[in-house]
Amino acid sequence: MICVGLPNTPAQVPAANLIFHGRSLAGSLIGGIAETQEMLDYCAEKNITADVELIDIKDVNKAFERMEKSDVKYRFVIDLATLK
Repeated sequence: MICVGLPNTPAQVPAANLIFHGRSLAGSLIGGIAETQEMLDYCAEKNITADVELIDIKDVNKAFERMEKSDVKYRFVIDLATLK
């Protein structure tokens, strides 16, 4: 696990999970290009994808209002084809 940025609360990691399963923990204030590429390669290899809600550019204000109301389950992604 790589923690990018600071979490709101301290992380509690059972040492046995690290030791007996050969796992590791790292941290960085920012994710550099090499780290980002490594993460993308890993996700592609393991077929890990993100759940997103695709929205039209005309709906960006509605999406912002929903975000303020905590009515968001997935990350909003603007469909660039709607920018015309």
